[in-house]
Amino acid sequence: MDTKLQLLARKYGLGLLAFVHFFGIWVISFGNRDFFAGFTPLNLLLAALLFFIASNKQEVPKLGIFALLCFVIGYGVEVLGTQTGIPFGNYAYLHNLGPKLIAVPVLIGVNWFLLAYSSALWVKRWSTSNLVRIVLGAALMVGLDFFIEPLCAELGFWQWEGNKIPPQNYLAWFGVAMLMQALFIRLKLQADQALARWYLVLIAVFFMMLNILI
Repeated sequence: MDTKLQLLARKYGLGLLAFVHFFGIWVISFGNRDFFAGFTPLNLLLAALLFFIASNKQEVPKLGIFALLCFVIGYGVEVLGTQTGIPFGNYAYLHNLGPKLIAVPVLIGVNWFLLAYSSALWVKRWSTSNLVRIVLGAALMVGLDFFIEPLCAELGFWQWEGNKIPPQNYLAWFGVAMLMQALFIRLKLQADQALARWYLVLIAVFFMMLNILI
């Protein structure tokens, strides 16, 4: 039986996240953008917490494993990227994504989990083919990155060498994203979650609007 906290998260969680992000659009566009962007780590943690609260109890252990795998893979590949330029290209993290370990914000792994899980839930509704789901899920994640990359330095997230985004960044994103989509399928996460699915749309709208306004 669902708990009251689960029901509250499912009913109001997306509204809470939408309020935070649309307020953020206003502050970033017309106020102190660095102030709001500095709260990004808290926004990531809030979204992840709501994902877990809203989940079915029987899915939580598998979701925890998936989150941990995405965190380790995402953080690990970012460390490799910042130290060697492989696989994304040459870039460095700035100041608005929270505390760093080995020059990489620790919570970047949480962001990989949020995007991978949200994308996987969408494509699970579109196809029963594992290969199609892996490719489409990765494509959704890369598509979102197209809207994030032009703003990353402006928001104090990360900065590319020469301020030029290398094409290999998107290819690398696609490869890492495919691995995460494959792990989602391997773990057989079954429950749908509207909060997590629509989070992907919310983030896409957030960055699309910022690309227009700033």
